[in-house]
Amino acid sequence: MLVSLISRNNKVFLRNKMLVFFSLFSVLISVGVYVVFLQKLQTDAISQVVPVTKAIEILVSEWMVAGILTTIAMTSTLSVFAIYIQDLETKRTADFLVTSASRFNIQLSYVFSSLMIGFMMTFVAFICCEVFIVVIGGSLLSFSAFVKVLALILVGVLLSSTINLFIVLFINSETAFSTVNTVIGTMIGFLCGIYVPIGVLPSTVQSVIHFFPVSHIAVLLRQVLMEPSLASVFEGATAFEESYKLNYGVVYKIGDSIISPATSVLFIVGTIVVVLGLSAIAYKRKYK
Repeated sequence: MLVSLISRNNKVFLRNKMLVFFSLFSVLISVGVYVVFLQKLQTDAISQVVPVTKAIEILVSEWMVAGILTTIAMTSTLSVFAIYIQDLETKRTADFLVTSASRFNIQLSYVFSSLMIGFMMTFVAFICCEVFIVVIGGSLLSFSAFVKVLALILVGVLLSSTINLFIVLFINSETAFSTVNTVIGTMIGFLCGIYVPIGVLPSTVQSVIHFFPVSHIAVLLRQVLMEPSLASVFEGATAFEESYKLNYGVVYKIGDSIISPATSVLFIVGTIVVVLGLSAIAYKRKYK
């Protein structure tokens, strides 16, 4: 029964063009901001220190790709939960309950659909971005980097789906969900340092971003995707490279310490465990 429910949810999502569109809406904003000024802003800043080369454009594009993949993981998994809200509001959930499906399995089906569609959409975006990077003159990722990106996409989708599950457990109407979807779709770009470089933001806002778990997915993706380009572009300009990494969220610095990739991974895993626990509590209170 669980498999049938997951299959039904996936078909409902993919047939609903509006759900698919809004799951990609924040990505369109990100690309628009990038094209209008962010690409030029970064390119101009880097070219003041190192000679202007094609590698700079590729570096900046890879930075943007990391943000796009993080955003899609968050917004696509949230959009799938719209089916859960629709089923609640139209009383379709009550119809499911007269079958052999338990309420827990029904809820679980939305989570699995969120994970499957979130991973599928983020993976497709990753392949499209890789093709774009190669077309503008970049190189294909090495096998090890490719595997790391896939693992980060999987963890990013799991983290995003977990957070979104917790949020939607407090929503009971499509109107409220639409509002939350819009707010998250708009804020995710700021909270991941995609719309505005983190280095130009006030220290308080930077601290909020440092402790926003989804932003650590963007940081880890930037480190993997940009590693060869960083070495190429900033060869002989180590001091500026460190400054660039901090200003554009390639690494985080809290106090006097640079946050290591292992610390980011532990923070992400810890967040998933804690939010799953909170979701279990919220679920029991909602359906007790």
